[in-house]
Amino acid sequence: MNFDSTSLWQYEKALQRLAGNHDLLKRVAKMFIDQIDEKYLTLTTAVTNRDREEVRFTSHAIKGVSGDVGAEVLRQKASSIEILSTTDDWDEIEAHVEALASVIDATKSEMTTAHA
Repeated sequence: MNFDSTSLWQYEKALQRLAGNHDLLKRVAKMFIDQIDEKYLTLTTAVTNRDREEVRFTSHAIKGVSGDVGAEVLRQKASSIEILSTTDDWDEIEAHVEALASVIDATKSEMTTAHA
């Protein structure tokens, strides 16, 4: 999956949210990178178990932390999964969750190489 790397991590917006504190943003970005894979694993386990509430909760959490750090594409994808969690369309949920992995990897790469 190809992404416009400038859209994956909105560094300047994230920096504004943190009052221009570059060091704090680096720490927040590192925490995000260190924790997002675990959240994704929790999400995939919830999908495997067909646990709609856990899918909703975990996708909501991913949406929140992504928004906090300025990972807008990831936030949007997680939001889509959260909305889908109210349905029983597990094929569609699984497809979105699988696509989320690529967005996570690309976002982490952008954050690691760009500014963090």
